[in-house]
Amino acid sequence: MDSLQFAVVRQEIAFGLPYTYARGHDLTCTVVRVELREKSRDGAHLGRGEGAPFESFFEVSAEETVAELEEVGPLVESGTADRADLLSRLRRGAARNALDAALWDLAAKRAGVPVWRLLGTPEPEPLEIMTTISLADPEQLEQEIAESRSVRVLKLKLGSPDADDDVRRLERLRAARPDARIVVDVNGGWDLDTLRVMLPLLQRHRVRMLEQPVDAASEPGLRGLPRPLPIVADESFGTEGDLERVRGLYDGVNVKLDKCGGLTAALRIIGRARREGLRVMVGCLPGSSLSAAVGFHAAQLAEFVDLDGHLRLVDDVEPRMPAKDGWLQAPARELWG
Repeated sequence: MDSLQFAVVRQEIAFGLPYTYARGHDLTCTVVRVELREKSRDGAHLGRGEGAPFESFFEVSAEETVAELEEVGPLVESGTADRADLLSRLRRGAARNALDAALWDLAAKRAGVPVWRLLGTPEPEPLEIMTTISLADPEQLEQEIAESRSVRVLKLKLGSPDADDDVRRLERLRAARPDARIVVDVNGGWDLDTLRVMLPLLQRHRVRMLEQPVDAASEPGLRGLPRPLPIVADESFGTEGDLERVRGLYDGVNVKLDKCGGLTAALRIIGRARREGLRVMVGCLPGSSLSAAVGFHAAQLAEFVDLDGHLRLVDDVEPRMPAKDGWLQAPARELWG
């Protein structure tokens, strides 16, 4: 007889270097994983998914995420609720992302086909990803610039309390890497006046894209603002329902699976955003290669790809998502999908 076991696992993740971003935040996180183990006449299958209840984004703790998942666990094991019903019982966020990914992984392994066939997405190809330069002290800045010399796309974190410090960081990176394609992520750390001052400088240094320059309270000032480069919403964009609001303020959206509640929702958002003329970025919150493997499938449809979080970890899951010279390779099916 077929049997399905549902489990939720928490794990603290640690970074090899401090990861600092706007307003002095240091990046730390607990990830929550869902494991679906099935035994049947056809053999044993394991479906996995991971979510990052990143509290500065969601104000939802890891404990709440685990409790939310454990509440639907009996329904998963009994098979009395279909996929749509299971996901509808969870609010958008890390819990739904983890369960959605585990369900897709299990379905692909049951069917004996790669998950992209079930999703109806392109067969995954290697992706050139952004390598992040964090808002760290000058010594670490130099180290991160040196360690990223073999990659072409760099994502520079700005949003220092001192705007002159942001200028120095940008000038230092461009001087060291005149060949690089640079994007800048401010995490809402500027006000509108600072943004207006910085836009010509970003243009001078050939910055390709600017991510979340101001916070949600200031973003009405983006409407009609002349800009020499596209501006993409991150913290102020979460779900499909936000698309109408951000159009006219931003040129694109950063789709993160933890924000929108999983791959199913992300693919729907990406399709609609592209139809409506918005540029698409796929990003990540802190997570392992398991998170990156799921995001990799969504990112096949994106213009900008920021999936380097797992590359900064001290410990990662196995098999890892490999990357070489800024190119992320397709995940092994043993990892996901």
